Amino acid sequence: MNDTNIYDTQIPDVPHLQSEFSSTLGRSVGRLVAMIWRWSSDRQVIAAFVGRYSAHGAILTLALLVGVLGRLTLLPITAPDISADGITLGSSGFTSVSQPAIAEVVATPTIPIATHSFTKQMTNQMYRAVFRQAQPRTTIPERVRLDVITYTVHSGDNIFGIAEYFDLSPYTIVWANMEILQGAPWLIQPGLTLFILPVDGAYHTVLAGETVEDIAEQYEVPPSALDNVWNDLASNSSLREGMLLVIPDGVGADFEWEAPPPPPAVPGVGSALASWGACGDISVSGPGAIGWFILPTGSQAVSGWYFHDSRNPTHGGLDYKCSLGDPIYAADNGVVVFAGWGGGYGNLVRVQHGNGYQTYYAHFSAFAVGCGESVYQGQVLGYCGSTGWSTGPHLHYEIRYNGVPQDPQLFE
Repeated sequence: MNDTNIYDTQIPDVPHLQSEFSSTLGRSVGRLVAMIWRWSSDRQVIAAFVGRYSAHGAILTLALLVGVLGRLTLLPITAPDISADGITLGSSGFTSVSQPAIAEVVATPTIPIATHSFTKQMTNQMYRAVFRQAQPRTTIPERVRLDVITYTVHSGDNIFGIAEYFDLSPYTIVWANMEILQGAPWLIQPGLTLFILPVDGAYHTVLAGETVEDIAEQYEVPPSALDNVWNDLASNSSLREGMLLVIPDGVGADFEWEAPPPPPAVPGVGSALASWGACGDISVSGPGAIGWFILPTGSQAVSGWYFHDSRNPTHGGLDYKCSLGDPIYAADNGVVVFAGWGGGYGNLVRVQHGNGYQTYYAHFSAFAVGCGESVYQGQVLGYCGSTGWSTGPHLHYEIRYNGVPQDPQLFE
């Protein structure tokens, strides 16, 4: 066996390594000096060197920045809570806004913000920029409504409350619904549909032969007032019968806010009881309705406007033909809930049938029943006349279901 230590053959000679390292170092230094010498006289070589090692320098710089930023503490700031009630941003200075503004806001994820003041300031600026459109302080100019809308009367409503809700004059509510209310605002009832104008003024239904000048004079406005954004009125065009015109600042016909004393009955025609005016809060009861209606004049003959006539679209009843003093009959069993002066209705009787239906009988020359009285189908209620807004004897007849006018011809 060879006694030589095996480690002697594996350890290289140290002086030899030192010599080799010195030789390598010398060659490297020599090359570096030669390169510097060449660089000093060759710009192309310098450009090649910079291009080769600039990328390495950028990587080293980025690594240093990552190391420094990694030592900063990050605090999360969450996006605003968005719910159906609005937007609340707490300490950011925002306040709650109404639901319509929510549609303009896009929720953002949680945004980490460094504690460094500069970073927080920059991030806060970005945060405000994202939600700027949701600022409740945004001023939205008031715009005039461009159409006439309708409103259904609810229990407890009155003309003054409706006018306040739509920021209009109470006179405008009545003047826009003269045909519906017949100039008697105290007859308003739940279920009735009213026109709501976009501005204060009046609403006019064009009659046959009327001109712009005629209508303007009637409502005490200049003719140019009719040429506005709400009326389909082209220049130099003729008016069409049945057109509905918005008359800004127009002054409509006179009316009374409360029922005035009734005019005396036509002498010698029928009988008149002493009961006048609305029943008020009097509790009345009577026979139940049969469930179908008879003709109040005994005939289908019409003399005047039909229900929602194309010549008068706001007309809510049917004008039956009758002669002065002809008897008018109850269309069904019920109780008289109004017997008195009804403004444009003239002498008016209203019968409550107890099944959601109520019938109106207008323009009587005299009454045959009184308020709170039970009546039966076919019983005489009064006599044909021409009181109120009437140009000749006829019966203005209405059928209302839960306050909504119905077409009487559908029940014949």
